[in-house]
Amino acid sequence: MFEVDQDLSKEKRAVELYLKRIGGSFKKLSAGDVDFRILADNKAVIGYAEIKVLDTEMKESFPLSIPARKIIKLIDKRLHAVMIWSCIDGIYYLPIEGMTGQAMWSEEDGELMLYFHDKNIFKYVKS
Repeated sequence: MFEVDQDLSKEKRAVELYLKRIGGSFKKLSAGDVDFRILADNKAVIGYAEIKVLDTEMKESFPLSIPARKIIKLIDKRLHAVMIWSCIDGIYYLPIEGMTGQAMWSEEDGELMLYFHDKNIFKYVKS
């Protein structure tokens, strides 16, 4: 799937909101990779981020979902990895080590999806 420019803009806004909390910068990666490499102030790689763009407000976004294959790509990076959901009015984020959810096959998406119902495990930043 190819990202549209509008989604890329929303992804960049989401990673910028996330980096306001932790500092650093980012680099967009290729379409077959995770979305962003997270860099320290000295430009050393400190982690990776995957962004899922949602067209809902934060309060209407649960359960959050993501294809399992995207989490596996993050795990394979072997560095700090964070999953970020970009909503109209902010972001939810969580390091993948803290994820607790439910895996189910989605007929609609044709793949294994992970669903997260518990809002309490997520951190958030309002825009």
